[in-house]
Amino acid sequence: MLERIEKHIKDRLEKIMFIELRKDVHLSDSKFEILKEIPIPISINELVKPIQEGQTDYNFSLASMARGMIMVIGLDHKFKYIDDYKKFLYEFDENILNYIAYEGLKFADEKNFYDALIYFKAIVTLENTDINGLYNYARICEDIAQKQEDESIKTEFNKEGVESLEIITEKYPDFSLSYYHLGFHYVKDKTFKKAELTWSKCLELEIDEEKRKEILINLKEIKDQIQYEEGYTLILENKVSLGLEKLIPLIERYGDWWNLLFFIGLGYRQIGEVNRSIEYFKRILTIKPTQVDTLNELGLCYAMIRDFEKSEKYFKKALQFKSQDNEILCNLGMLYIEMGKIDEAEDIFYKSIQINPEDPITKECIKQLNVMKENTIN
Repeated sequence: MLERIEKHIKDRLEKIMFIELRKDVHLSDSKFEILKEIPIPISINELVKPIQEGQTDYNFSLASMARGMIMVIGLDHKFKYIDDYKKFLYEFDENILNYIAYEGLKFADEKNFYDALIYFKAIVTLENTDINGLYNYARICEDIAQKQEDESIKTEFNKEGVESLEIITEKYPDFSLSYYHLGFHYVKDKTFKKAELTWSKCLELEIDEEKRKEILINLKEIKDQIQYEEGYTLILENKVSLGLEKLIPLIERYGDWWNLLFFIGLGYRQIGEVNRSIEYFKRILTIKPTQVDTLNELGLCYAMIRDFEKSEKYFKKALQFKSQDNEILCNLGMLYIEMGKIDEAEDIFYKSIQINPEDPITKECIKQLNVMKENTIN
């Protein structure tokens, strides 16, 4: 956490100037002597202000120095003098975190989201278990993400927000708002079961009635997606019968949902009901004729029932759309071995190993092919 965001705000360090105090300067309190030993960050705006006001003698306040340190800490959590700045800030104000939070909320209210981000990020850097800092940092990340047009930047800010909220659930498991917001993130990420579990936990805790109703409405809306996720997870875990029980009832409402059809087809293939599997995969091609995984699966299905001609046709068609897929190449190579086309198999495996030299399946196939060629010679 923190690092992924810093590349988007590091240019703001250019608005910070560093000054050094003379060793003989008089400080109001001896506890601030550390200021003579470190570079002190000051916002350029605070440097310019005296000039604009016609002042020739710059007397920067401790508060100005504190604000500069907060900015630097919020911009670079690995800055060399953070420990020194932290020591000064707590000497300056033992309730410094409350001040930073107050200023951060002011920035947020004024829609200065990046300034708010820097302040709340400073809190998280200073005290990584501060719930106020973590929560507000997460919420500001969400606000910035919503206004981003660049999808990659939007994703990074959303990830940062999620990570911060997840830390709260670990350290403060009774804080309901973290579960509330996380549920919406998980729905956006299409991890519906995770959203259900998260919101269910939220409902066990204290939450205002409006948010409770909102959660219940959303849980009802994602009920089918949850069932789909449970179903395909069971298929992938090789619990095919249980998976099909979850998935098949959804066809009535989502007959054109190719992902659903795919996992039903995959389930039937796994239990050997190949002809039913073929039916579902062919239905997908009426919706998405170039769906490569489906074409590959049809190749496997026809190989299982020894219809080698159709199997070859579908593998080759899949390769038309994804020619550098070593898994499909490997499947075609194994089909050629089954068909006794040793030279064709050798050519295909050569292409596959060129794409992924470490693929264990291709390596094993090449080993078997070499044994077959030796036996043929002998």
